[in-house]
Amino acid sequence: MWKQEIYRVWSVSVRKVISVMSREEGVSRRDYLRIVGGGIVGLAAGTAIGYMIPREATVKPTRKVLLIFSYSPDHPWVMAETTGVREVLWDKGFLIEEFYMDTKRHTSSEWIDKVTEEAVEKIKQLTPDLVIVFDDNATNYVAKKFVGQTLPFVFCGVNRKPKDYGLPASNITGVAEVHHYVECVNLLKRIVPNVNKVAMVMDDGATSQGFLEYMREISLPVEIAEVYTTNDFDAWKAEINELQSEVDAIGLFTYHTVKQGEAEESLPPEQVLGWTLQNNTLPEFAFFDFTIKGGALCGVTLPGSEQGRAAAEIALEIMNGTRPGDIPIMTPERTVPMVNIKRAQQLKLNVPASVLEEVEVVQ
Repeated sequence: MWKQEIYRVWSVSVRKVISVMSREEGVSRRDYLRIVGGGIVGLAAGTAIGYMIPREATVKPTRKVLLIFSYSPDHPWVMAETTGVREVLWDKGFLIEEFYMDTKRHTSSEWIDKVTEEAVEKIKQLTPDLVIVFDDNATNYVAKKFVGQTLPFVFCGVNRKPKDYGLPASNITGVAEVHHYVECVNLLKRIVPNVNKVAMVMDDGATSQGFLEYMREISLPVEIAEVYTTNDFDAWKAEINELQSEVDAIGLFTYHTVKQGEAEESLPPEQVLGWTLQNNTLPEFAFFDFTIKGGALCGVTLPGSEQGRAAAEIALEIMNGTRPGDIPIMTPERTVPMVNIKRAQQLKLNVPASVLEEVEVVQ
């Protein structure tokens, strides 16, 4: 019976990914296969984690929870958040449905208006008992519309200060995403002690804006010579090339809304990161595990699973009777320091053994 359950949920997951694509126009065959294939793998993996148990041990769903994601199902951050949610909620008797806004690849105001309307309509049709919104765009464009109403919301992965969105509210609380800037730089300096001047390079999306809002309030152990944001790939390339002789290291945040020229759709983030690593000779520090796994040198990362797990735990409190307004916004503190040893070798850097003992090593 449990094998049948896995197949049933897996097939539903496949249909959900395909339904995301059905809302899009002008998607190439290559991108269709890439996104659907990645979504199927990610959703199937999450399904296996949540449902690989005998059917007899499951709890019949009695309450509905809607998960609204800012991005697409194949985004590694989304996959990690989903894993965290399922670890907490999978056996608690909830019917869980997902909705993906896909606002990293599609950034136009027309797309955001359209997908926001669809998300609100999904809420009306499903009539969930609680909604969890993931990351800034879902929080800003969807949750904010329900401030002060009776439907409870939990947000997570929010980079801007929640007060910028009028939160918390009587029916909305959640989880802030605050990165560990100082720890990232300190790890870099343990590998490359002579780093004194750095530049920060990132896309110009909502995630980056929130990241910079926090960064401006702290004191770093290096000089920030430049903070550069752009959504134009040619400008990105020019900046990386120019920085080679101007700074000692480059900090990379998100690069997921970078586009080629006037294209409507953002480039695959792997393409932007790949070009950057091929053309950069300076050590990099980063803030997401997928950037370091993708080839950047090092960083102290926030696991997306922690954001999802914390949001799900708050959701449980609310479903058990606690009012959202009585639950303070929280910030998970767990981090994962990482070093990409292959990149260190490419840059001819010797990573001290004391560092390797303390970090997750990416080969």
